[in-house]
Amino acid sequence: MDERHHKRWTRWANRGLLALEGIATGLTCAVVICFFRLFRDSAAPVIASRLSAWKEDWWIAPLWLLILIAAARVLGWLVKKVPLISGSGIPQTELIVRGRLHLSRRDWLRVLPAKFTGCLISTLGGLSLGREGPCIQMGAATAALLTGLWERFTFSGHIHIAAGAAAGMTAAFGSPVAGLLFVFEEMKSRFTWGGFIAVGCAVTTAALATRHLFGFGLVFPFEHIQPLPVSSLWLLPPMGLLMGVCGVLYNKALLGTKNAEALHTPLSQNWRILPPMLAAFLLAFACPAVLGGGEELAGSLIQHAAEPSSVLTALLILTALKIAFSLFSYTGNVPGGILMPMLCIGALLGALCGQTLLASGLIPPDRWEAFILYGMAGFFVSMVRVPLTGTALVLEMSGALPCLPGVLIVSFIASWTANALRCPPVYDSLRAAIVVSRKK
Repeated sequence: MDERHHKRWTRWANRGLLALEGIATGLTCAVVICFFRLFRDSAAPVIASRLSAWKEDWWIAPLWLLILIAAARVLGWLVKKVPLISGSGIPQTELIVRGRLHLSRRDWLRVLPAKFTGCLISTLGGLSLGREGPCIQMGAATAALLTGLWERFTFSGHIHIAAGAAAGMTAAFGSPVAGLLFVFEEMKSRFTWGGFIAVGCAVTTAALATRHLFGFGLVFPFEHIQPLPVSSLWLLPPMGLLMGVCGVLYNKALLGTKNAEALHTPLSQNWRILPPMLAAFLLAFACPAVLGGGEELAGSLIQHAAEPSSVLTALLILTALKIAFSLFSYTGNVPGGILMPMLCIGALLGALCGQTLLASGLIPPDRWEAFILYGMAGFFVSMVRVPLTGTALVLEMSGALPCLPGVLIVSFIASWTANALRCPPVYDSLRAAIVVSRKK
């Protein structure tokens, strides 16, 4: 009897310790990621304001060109010194969680500041890259370094890295449910009660710190959006099919563009990021709306689309430019994510569908906005193949909880469509490329 009580007490004590470690991980990751967000969110409007005055001040354009050339050189040097910071960082983190990639504490000490700096430079430079994937890798790096302080790896199967990644995703998106689901649906972490406690405490603490300590709210102001009426629900399966096909096409285009650039570029790694930076320079004065990850563009779709004149034409141009620039921005091993550009492109495609159906008289005038959410979720899920995470992510970022049934339907049909077309998820392909390159 005493031995049984001792084992039970030990089990509960270990779970309590895991909870404390999860809380410490979530809080520390939230501080790192929120400082990154504050720095970027403070600098981006200042840069945009200065660039908008280029017609009055002739020196702004050449100065910005010199800054971007220098930024491209710094990014190339960072990637050459710390190759693990290239891309979003999600594939690298998943390989570590699965035990297929091993990093020492010294490696993590290099990854965290390099990723922080590299992603800050690339996003402020205007490249169509997201901060969210890099925040997941920075969260994992923070958790790995923090774990070294108490010299114990109680998180089974590298779940400490997964807890940090989930906390990073939560702090980046403000989405604790999506962060929790991401660990078990996308990272395929083995479910244990200890791991669930650690990850759950990490994402909960990160969410509370992000909202109450740093004051970050919803990423998208879509909480007023209402779902389709029952009479229009028949449109959801075709929407899921369409988003599934669009996601597959973008998936293939992204990997094809990245591989083609890697095979045929005449530039060394020091300068491979220069061409996307030059494109960002031109777009800063020709079409600044498509610069950056796309939070502002996606969030402003409702106001822009409320103007009846030339709505579809403007949306088509914006969608084409955003897709082309996003594909080009991801070349050169640049440190930056693809999650936010995916959500933005999905929102643009959804707005196109909603406006087309509205012009055809198939949906009420006050319900076309729901297609923005359906497009975001369907396109994202088609690319990543995580319907539960995608649904939670879109709804937590937007606050449009009444749209849950429709978003779920579109997400699962988009996932089924992409699987039926036998296109692997984008992160599976990126992970495979990392494994191949490291073997070489």
